[in-house]
Amino acid sequence: MPDLILQGATVVPMDGPPEQPLGTVAARDVRIRDGRIAEVGQITPTTDDIVQSIAGLVLAPGFVHGHVHYCQTLFRGLADDLPLLDWLVRRIWPLEAAHDPESTRASAELSVAELLRGGATAAQVMESVHHAEVSLEVAATSGMTTILGNCLMDRAGPDVPAQLTTTADAALAAIEQLSDRCRSLPTVDYAVSPRFVLSCSDELSRAAAAHAVRHDLRIHTHADEHPDEGAAVRAQLGRDAIEVLHDQGLLGPRTSLAHCVHTTARERAILVETGTRVVHCPSTNLKLGSGIAPIAEYQARGIPVALGADGAPCNNRLCMLTEVRQAALLQALSAGPGRWPAAHAWHAATRGGAEVLGLADRLGSIRVGLRADLVAFDLGDPTRSLDGDLVSRLVYSAQRDAVRHVWVAGTPRVRDGVLLDLDHEALQRRAAAQLRLLLSRAGMTR
Repeated sequence: MPDLILQGATVVPMDGPPEQPLGTVAARDVRIRDGRIAEVGQITPTTDDIVQSIAGLVLAPGFVHGHVHYCQTLFRGLADDLPLLDWLVRRIWPLEAAHDPESTRASAELSVAELLRGGATAAQVMESVHHAEVSLEVAATSGMTTILGNCLMDRAGPDVPAQLTTTADAALAAIEQLSDRCRSLPTVDYAVSPRFVLSCSDELSRAAAAHAVRHDLRIHTHADEHPDEGAAVRAQLGRDAIEVLHDQGLLGPRTSLAHCVHTTARERAILVETGTRVVHCPSTNLKLGSGIAPIAEYQARGIPVALGADGAPCNNRLCMLTEVRQAALLQALSAGPGRWPAAHAWHAATRGGAEVLGLADRLGSIRVGLRADLVAFDLGDPTRSLDGDLVSRLVYSAQRDAVRHVWVAGTPRVRDGVLLDLDHEALQRRAAAQLRLLLSRAGMTR
C-alpha cells in the first residue's frame, strides 16, 4: 500500500511533559505507513505517495473514552431524572436483564458509530453480565482499540433481577472464556470488571483480582460515585469502597476506577500509594446528581486521570467534546479558574486517557511508531472564535460538527463528517426494532 501523507494541518501532538502536555503546536505534515505514523514534519511527497490536503484544519490524536457501556446505548432517554440507585434499580438493571444477543449487538454497533463520528478511536467498555461476547465481536470488527469486560455480579438482592446475577464460579468461568478470546484479537484487551463493591462477594472479588494478576489483565470498576452509594457501602461493609477494593487486591497501576466523586482523605492516599487511575465522567455525575469529582486535586497529587462519557442513559451523549468542556468548566467552578485548564482537559481525553488505560505505547500522541489514530477538526466557523488559544477553542467552543475527518490505524472512517463504512440510518432502524422487543421482554412500555 502507498503511504498516505496528511498535509498542511496545525498539529497538536500531545507529546509534551505534564506541565506542557500539548507539545509543540505547529503546521506539519504526517506520513502514515501500514497503519502507523512514519514521519511528522515538513514532508516532500514522492510519486508513490497519496497526498490529502487538510490545510486549515487542526490535527490531533483520536479521543480515548475511558469509561462507556455499549450495552446501555439502546436505553438512551429511558432513565432520565433519577438519582443513581433509583436509576439502577428502576430502569437499568431491568433493561440489562432483558437483553438478548441481538439487542446487545444493535446497542454495541450504535455505540461504535457514535464514538467514531465524535472522534473517538479507543474506548474502555464495561458490558453487562451476559452477552458480552457479542459486544466483543462488535469491538473486534470496529478497528478501534478497545478494552472490554463483562460485569461481575454474584451478590443477589431483592432489587437485582435474578437474570443479572451469577454464581462466583460462573463469573470466574466467564472471565476465563472472554479473556482467552481477547488474546487472539489484535485490537481488543480484556479487563476484569466487578460492577461495584456491593455487586460482588468478597470471594469473587479476591478470585477475580488474583486472576487479573496471574494473567496481567487490567481491572475496571465503579467507585464512590454517589453519596447514597457510599452510605450503603459503609452500612454493609463498615468501610469506604476504595478501602474495600484495596483489601481485596483490586487496586494498582493496571486498575482504573470510574467516577471517584466522593473520596475520603484516606481513599485518596490509597489511590496515590497504589498507583490506581481515575476515569472522570463529568456529565453523568451532574445528570445523576452525584457531584463534582476533585480532578484538579487528583492531578496535583499525581493520580492519572482519563475522561469518559459513561452510558447513554445517564448522559444522553457519547461525545468527548462535551466531556472535555464539562470537565474544564466544573474544575474552574470547584477548584478555581486555571487550576485545571483547557490543555489538561484535552490531555485527559487523548494521551492522558491512553496512559490511564495502559495504551500510551500504542496511541494517544502524534509520534512516530504509534497507531495513526487521528482526528481533523474544523474551527473555521466564527462561533468557535476567529483567534485565541487553539486548545481553548477546541475545549470551550468546538462541538461534534467540528469533527471533519477521523482515521483509525490510518484508515479513513469519517470523511467530511460522514461515517464511511457504517450505515448509521440502518443501524438506527435495527436498534429501534430491537428496543421494542427488549421493552416487551422487560415488561415496560418505555
